[in-house]
Amino acid sequence: MTESVLETKSTSPQPNTSALRSLAGKLGADPVIATSPENFVYASGVCLMSVSHLRRQAFVILPAIGEPVALVATTERKQMSGESWIKDIRTYTEFANDPADALADVLIDIGKDRGIIGIDLNYLPAATHARLVSRLPNVKFIDTNKGIAEIRAVKVRGEIQFLEKTTKETHRAVLDAMSASGLGESERVMANRIADGIVNNGAEEVSFLIFGSGPRSAYNHGRATDRVPLRSEIIRLDVGGRYGAWGSDFARTYSTGEPTSLQRETYRKLWDLHTSTIDMIRPGMAAEEPFYFCKEQSERLGLDFKMVWVGHGFGIETHEFPMIRPGEKTKLEVGMVFNMEPMVTDSDGAMYHLEDLFVVTERGPRLLTLGFGPREIPIIGEPIRV
Repeated sequence: MTESVLETKSTSPQPNTSALRSLAGKLGADPVIATSPENFVYASGVCLMSVSHLRRQAFVILPAIGEPVALVATTERKQMSGESWIKDIRTYTEFANDPADALADVLIDIGKDRGIIGIDLNYLPAATHARLVSRLPNVKFIDTNKGIAEIRAVKVRGEIQFLEKTTKETHRAVLDAMSASGLGESERVMANRIADGIVNNGAEEVSFLIFGSGPRSAYNHGRATDRVPLRSEIIRLDVGGRYGAWGSDFARTYSTGEPTSLQRETYRKLWDLHTSTIDMIRPGMAAEEPFYFCKEQSERLGLDFKMVWVGHGFGIETHEFPMIRPGEKTKLEVGMVFNMEPMVTDSDGAMYHLEDLFVVTERGPRLLTLGFGPREIPIIGEPIRV
């Protein structure tokens, strides 16, 4: 195992703590409480398996003035104390204590039992919300999920470095697996080769693996089967690994060999569409602008493009705020990280897909993958130089 893989497994980026500390004052709530699994692991800087996989309730309390407090199940105290930037760790006993009562007790203890409190209302279980309202009658709860989403959208240096490392490792896993694949192998054999590479290159697990050949390439979220692809067919794949709380997301399209003129032309036009859409990104433009650019270019190229969005923020969640879609007026900022992934269908019904991760810089986009794929459709069994 290489040193870079070891570093990926042992390192997790820390959140933008200064922005988190100032969030309550910015939103007019005191405190703001991060409680969705994604917001908790971001705000705490710790990936707790029980929170991300078992949906066990945990809270980060961010007051307008003073130090933050984390409330977790007793089983998580040691990991929180060892890994979180938050020093005040409170606990409740699962099954013996109601997490809502434990949270109310903490808020009363720190003098935050009246006024406006921000919390992830779009996630909070109804029973938890009802119990909090009952215990804290002098509190008005408002939804502050978007406020935390806006912080998460602009990555700090450590987050960008981490995402670049994990994305390149996933890209490399795909390149190695597909160059080792060939006719006569099933979709499952090829997909498992990718999965092995993702894990061997540093991921804790494969978070998703979409893989389809021939007519199955048009299944948006199809899983690999025992189908053996035929010559002159399209293979479409979209894969991601999980690295603690963070992930990777990467898509490519391959030929099984002897691509038809329709397949070559469709892929080449998609490549032009994909690369030009990323290249036009600039800070300050509205998040909807790249979508309209992509749609207009697809019409000019004669491509069958029917997506209602074309890209998404990326980090802890696979689809983060903001989406590259019509109606999204949020301005792109330096430090935002996006996946761009146009998909088109040819006249035979096969679907083509390219996806690359990039960060917005002052000068425009910078790819976080190993680079764009080749402009000519790649063929399984043939290596690709990067």
